[in-house]
Amino acid sequence: IKINTRLMHSSSSSLVIVAAVLGCIARSCAFVLAPKHLMTKKVSESIHDHGTILWLSNDDDDDAIDISITDNKMMGGGIRDKSFLEREIELISRLDPDHADNNAEYSDLQNQELVVSELWTIWFGERGPLNEQRLRSIEETLGDPSQWEIAEQKYMELINEQCKSDGESKLNLCNWVEPANRLATLLYLMGRLKESKTWCEAILEAKPWHIGALSGIVMVCVQLRDEEGATKYIQMGLPNLSTEMRSARKAWVEKNVETATEQLLQLQSSNEIYEKISKAFSKEIVSTDDDNSSSWQ
Repeated sequence: IKINTRLMHSSSSSLVIVAAVLGCIARSCAFVLAPKHLMTKKVSESIHDHGTILWLSNDDDDDAIDISITDNKMMGGGIRDKSFLEREIELISRLDPDHADNNAEYSDLQNQELVVSELWTIWFGERGPLNEQRLRSIEETLGDPSQWEIAEQKYMELINEQCKSDGESKLNLCNWVEPANRLATLLYLMGRLKESKTWCEAILEAKPWHIGALSGIVMVCVQLRDEEGATKYIQMGLPNLSTEMRSARKAWVEKNVETATEQLLQLQSSNEIYEKISKAFSKEIVSTDDDNSSSWQ
């Protein structure tokens, strides 16, 4: 696969375009570390000090679509399976290299690769195997730029189906972020950077630990020559495994485990509400049926 250089602009200015995007398409967990010489001194030092791995992401671009997150992130879409989020919390915890569940016979990097691989598996599959297959089938078409417009439409179909409740205009990406993340990558390739950034921000509002979106938004900011934004999101990223960054990495893990746990509590609460409403509605139907049955006797 070749990178479409017409989407890129060469520049001698301090912020330049980070290439190497299509690896994300070929492998969902592919990543690239931007060379330090491609950044300004400030951004370069942030990458060096924070040790961020730039995971490629995707982002969507329709100004007519409200992608803001609802006040209760877990509301909307009926009862959701909480087991995926519970497993995410376990995996986020294991990004701490000293976590007891990590394999002591593996290196820190090997343990990280295993954890991140399973996170991607969850993000792709949390809405069931049929939806996962739909998402992956779109991904398979991205090697052909002539299919990008169709792919964008299909991503939006998935997003609207899974993340929009009846009668609501807002999307709740907590229901399923990965179609939006893959769309963000596509929009990045298409050069629609501002839209891509907007989607990345919404993804991170839903899952601030999403490594792909954290890395993708840095790449978008670099192309936009947004040094402040690039530095901000680099600092939000997962610190590397070096001894110097050990404490920072543990703090990142602790913070995101806490955030994900809060979401789990919200999800459990909303599921209980939906269950009560469903039971009450069922009783009402039964009562109505009994009344109607008696009237015919």
